[in-house]
Amino acid sequence: MKNSFSLLITLILITIFSFFTIFIIQTKSLSVSNLTNSYLQTQTKLHLDFFKQYINSLDLKTKCIDELSFDDDIYKLKANISFELSCQSKVPQNITIDIFANAKTLNNEVNLHERLIKQLN
Repeated sequence: MKNSFSLLITLILITIFSFFTIFIIQTKSLSVSNLTNSYLQTQTKLHLDFFKQYINSLDLKTKCIDELSFDDDIYKLKANISFELSCQSKVPQNITIDIFANAKTLNNEVNLHERLIKQLN
């Protein structure tokens, strides 16, 4: 009787500790996944900011550019430029610049978008 009772207690304790172990491993795995996503989001935001600075440094009035893109292994940057009137118009106008940044790895994908409105004289 004592042996069967001790075996039952042992099985119950092993089951309880197994559930706790699985719970802890799942929590750690989720934490690592969140950290990876956060890192990818931060890196994509930095690429987007760099691309925005690059577009602002271009002289869009003399160059009639409708689309600008850069492709890398992980990061894809694309800008759609639309003029209010036309690119050769002498009248002051607004241009709308839509910037898209995409980062894709094997397990994660991050997409960012930013819209700029710039005044041309």
